[in-house]
Amino acid sequence: MNSREKIEKLSKMSNKWECFICHSTLNLDLHHCIHGSGRKPLADEDGLFVALCRVHHARLHDFGEYDGELKALAQITYVKEHSREEFLKRYGRFYE
Repeated sequence: MNSREKIEKLSKMSNKWECFICHSTLNLDLHHCIHGSGRKPLADEDGLFVALCRVHHARLHDFGEYDGELKALAQITYVKEHSREEFLKRYGRFYE
């Protein structure tokens, strides 16, 4: 499954193949909203990913822009189906 199909079928945060931040449809990458320390596979299983244009994806990874906000939105999304305690156990911290 390619990134576009993954976003459209499996993302619980946004099923649109457009940048989550600026809504551009050009040069998109899949971004796992919870990442680092082996958390990408968990975010993958939980559908906690969005599309980002390469500009916003680079700014997020290089400067941390929007990182905290996307992590907090991922937590909110997860807690809609699970408890806060399950989120803490699975991801090791809260993003509020």
